[in-house]
Amino acid sequence: MDKLKIVQVSKEFDEDAKAHILEGFLEHFGYIDHSLNPDLNSITDYYSRRGYIFLIGFIDQELVCTGAITKEGSHTGRIERMSVKKAFRRRGLANKMLQQLERYALDMKYTKLVLETNQHWQNAIQFYQSNHFIEEKRDQQRIHFAKRLIHVENDSL
Repeated sequence: MDKLKIVQVSKEFDEDAKAHILEGFLEHFGYIDHSLNPDLNSITDYYSRRGYIFLIGFIDQELVCTGAITKEGSHTGRIERMSVKKAFRRRGLANKMLQQLERYALDMKYTKLVLETNQHWQNAIQFYQSNHFIEEKRDQQRIHFAKRLIHVENDSL
C-alpha cells in the first residue's frame, strides 16, 4: 500500500499543486480557462488569507493529490479541488484526503459539507455517495452533494 503523507500547502509547493490541478482540468475538459481559477495564482496566499484549508498529498516526494475546504456559510464548508493524479487512482488516496478534510472541517466547527461535481463523472459521483454525501440538487452540468458532520465529544479521563 502507498504511504500517503498529507500536509497543508506551502509556498514551496504552490506551483506543483497548480500544475496538478490544471493537469486534471486538461484530462477532464480538454482545455483550461484560467479566468475561472484565480485561486491557483497563489494557492497558499489565497487559501490561508481567507482561513480556508488547502491540503496536498505526497507519495515519496511526488505530489499525487489535493483537496480544499472553503467557507460556504457560518456552519458549512465546501469541498473543492479534490484531485488524484491519474497514475495513482484506485488506491484509496481520495478516501484518505477526504477523511483528512473532514477532520479539518470538524476542527473548524462545520456541521455540514457541500460539494459539486460534473454529472457525467460517474466515478466521482459514486465516490461521494460511498462517503455518505447525499444529492441535494442537479443543474444542467453538475450534481450538488451535502453531508452532515457529527461532532463527537471526547470525554476520556
